Amino acid sequence: MERLRIGVIGLGIGRRHLQTLARMDDVEIAGIADTDPVRLASCSGEFGVRPYATAEALLSAERLDAVSICTPPASHRSLTEDAARRGIHVLCEKPMAPTVSDCDAMAAACRSAGVRLMVAQKKRFHPLVARLKELSHGELGPIRWALVKYALGRVPMDWFWDERDGGGPIQENSVHAVDTLRYLIGEVRTVMAVGGTLFNADRAPQPDVAAVSLQFANGSIAALGLGQASEWAFADERFFFACDGGEARFWGRFDASTEWRMALRSAPDKIVNESIEADDCFDSEIGHFLACVRSGDEPLVTGEDARGSVAVTVAIKESIRTGQAIQLA
Repeated sequence: MERLRIGVIGLGIGRRHLQTLARMDDVEIAGIADTDPVRLASCSGEFGVRPYATAEALLSAERLDAVSICTPPASHRSLTEDAARRGIHVLCEKPMAPTVSDCDAMAAACRSAGVRLMVAQKKRFHPLVARLKELSHGELGPIRWALVKYALGRVPMDWFWDERDGGGPIQENSVHAVDTLRYLIGEVRTVMAVGGTLFNADRAPQPDVAAVSLQFANGSIAALGLGQASEWAFADERFFFACDGGEARFWGRFDASTEWRMALRSAPDKIVNESIEADDCFDSEIGHFLACVRSGDEPLVTGEDARGSVAVTVAIKESIRTGQAIQLA
């Protein structure tokens, strides 16, 4: 099998992409790019790959089959459009972009160029999310009500809080929780939220926490507690689902659920408890993307699909600002 030539742009979370790619026999890491010379030199030495000081230099110099775009969100549109023009398939880190219009442009550029675009909403690949997805079409039945606590620790990077870039914790990170619910339940139709800057006064007016109510197109509802309200030493996540046929929940350290509990309404005394190994899902996510590059199949998270999760996070912040419920098309 011919090896795929892959580039990685942005070596923050991109370093984690490199760790997975370096273990794959059918992949050649053709080059990496980062504007931070120290980070670039470190990754170049660690993984033995050619360094480039800019994304444009990497894309111009190397013949690439695919690229991981792991830069802050404000750059995602331009980098994706550049890669698409060159016929390069794109795995783009979340959130897809700061605005819905940017997301639309990225998806259109890749469709027009005939290249695959996948957005790295990695929770779709988590074993417990996959289990619940399957069971919601089986003995648990459709999800009618969900409760989510998703509160991360402190994040010091300015781009993370910038409304024109990461969009703060309600967008940059909480998009994971929103996307998980959309994947499991369906499209969101109504968003109502309250929130504020309660723990990071220096970041005002960017909201750092939110209490959110969602109503889905199928009539299901969800309540979410989101934002930067925890400390990394004890940050966790908790997901609860009440279904037609029973209840299920999973929880664990933040971004690393390992505990599962389930009971069926037909046998409420038979409670299932299970613990699994922690899985950050990068191996499954990147492996799936590259399989789609080879086969031409649609990835699990297309640009059009990921756009929907950005639209919900944008609506959450609009609801906080206006005090009004936001209707999504």
